[in-house]
Amino acid sequence: MERLVELTQRLARERNEARVGRVEQVLVEGPSRTDPAVLRGRTRRNTMVNFTGEAEAGELVDVLVAAATSTTLRGVQQALVAA
Repeated sequence: MERLVELTQRLARERNEARVGRVEQVLVEGPSRTDPAVLRGRTRRNTMVNFTGEAEAGELVDVLVAAATSTTLRGVQQALVAA
């Protein structure tokens, strides 16, 4: 069972690491549970993202993914550019 869990976590981490450097659209849920200075939300693929930025719960924001684990992504909110 331990080998199966390790394999699953490794594959999930590799899949998430492939997303580093990409911009993902994130639905903001609110502040992180462990650090209120960081926001949290979910991508369209339902992956949890912790990121820095200025947004309110319920907003869709673009986040540049900077790091990944098997279960979460970390990133920075992209600035909006006026058209």
